Amino acid sequence: MLNSPVLTLNSGMVPIDICNVKDAIILQVLNKAEAVKVDDTFTIRSQYISIPLPRVIMLLNFHKIPKKHVVYSRLNIIYRDDMRCQYCGKRYSMNDLTVDHVIPLSKWNTVLPYKKPENPNSWENQVCACKSCNAQKGNMLLKECRLKLIKKPVEPKYMPYLVISRDKANRYGWLEFLNYNVRIVEAISVEA
Repeated sequence: MLNSPVLTLNSGMVPIDICNVKDAIILQVLNKAEAVKVDDTFTIRSQYISIPLPRVIMLLNFHKIPKKHVVYSRLNIIYRDDMRCQYCGKRYSMNDLTVDHVIPLSKWNTVLPYKKPENPNSWENQVCACKSCNAQKGNMLLKECRLKLIKKPVEPKYMPYLVISRDKANRYGWLEFLNYNVRIVEAISVEA
């Protein structure tokens, strides 16, 4: 119970973190946070206090929105492309997606330098692809497999600070607080 997640908001009610119940209670006891939403069916008790289980807390004296450098990763490529295959354009669940090299590693040295990014493992050479399109493309160049990108891959300038599944947000009652700085992802397949 003490390790259950708690959504943390800054004083402007913007989601900035997810902590656990234990940390949320400590922040409340130290008067650094207050509970915005609680689960009244559970209560944390000690000899001197009784606190309803916090689900969402607000930091009282923290006004900033932390800046996040967009880290190059497989997951962030999928998020950049909005969980949409960049070949067929359909949205998929995380389990049905892969990351594809637009210019395959096996063909990297055959492409002229001015027609490719500096690095094969980069924002500009990798895209989100469904398993079917990725299998169809294989290790071919786009002109060889007759597939087209729906948009040119680029390094994103901004990514939401938190990524939370809709299922988790529903389970903990967070949806009403996730309007800014958060990307909500679907855990199940989504049609275009």
